[in-house]
Amino acid sequence: MDARDILAGVPFLAEALDDEQLDALAGSARRVDYDRGATLMREGERDDSLLVIVSGEVSVSVAGRPKSVAGLGPGDIVGEMSLLTGAPRSATVTAVSPVMAYEIGKDDLEPLLIMSPSLFERFAAVVERRRAELDRIYGPKVTELYLTSQAHVAGAMRAFFGR
Repeated sequence: MDARDILAGVPFLAEALDDEQLDALAGSARRVDYDRGATLMREGERDDSLLVIVSGEVSVSVAGRPKSVAGLGPGDIVGEMSLLTGAPRSATVTAVSPVMAYEIGKDDLEPLLIMSPSLFERFAAVVERRRAELDRIYGPKVTELYLTSQAHVAGAMRAFFGR
C-alpha cells in the first residue's frame, strides 16, 4: 500500500480531508522506521507532528500511571494534538515491536489550512469524535489528555497556525 491509501484509511484524516487534500498530504508524508524498544514520542516534549502507524505495535504511557494506558497498531495515529495545536506531547509512545509509520508535520498540514480555512473546524470536530471514541474504549484516563472542547481545539489550532 502506498502513503495515499494508508492515509485514506485513517478516519482522523479521511473524515476531515477531501481526496485532493489527502493526495497533497500523502505527497509530503515521510516514512519513518523504529526498532523495538524505541521511543517514538516522549511526554512533555514539544513537537508538531503526528505518526500514522503502518506496521508494528506501540504502547502509550503517561507519567504517574502504573501501566500503559493504550496499545496501538496499524491504522492508529499518535501525536495529533501536537500536530494540530503545538501542545506538548501528553504521553510517551514506545515501540513494542519494530514500527513503520508515516510522519505528518505542521509544514505538511499548513498549506492545506491556508487553502481551506474550514479545515480548522473540521479537524476540531474530528478531535471531538475521537475523544468520545477513546473514552468509550479506554475510559477517561486517555481522553483527559485532550483539550476540553471542539471550540477550544479550533481556537488553539488557529493560534498555532497563525490564522
